[in-house]
Amino acid sequence: MKTASNVVSNVKASYTVAVMSVLGVVAFVSAVLIAWPALAYLGAKMFN
Repeated sequence: MKTASNVVSNVKASYTVAVMSVLGVVAFVSAVLIAWPALAYLGAKMFN
């Protein structure tokens, strides 16, 4: 039974890492999309 509990804990750890990485990618993409108009405005101000 010890190996079965090790397998279960490994699956839980892998699932947690996968969920956290997906949430990190979603957060990064949404942050870029939210900040994009401000960055475009600042870039236009710098070159004009």
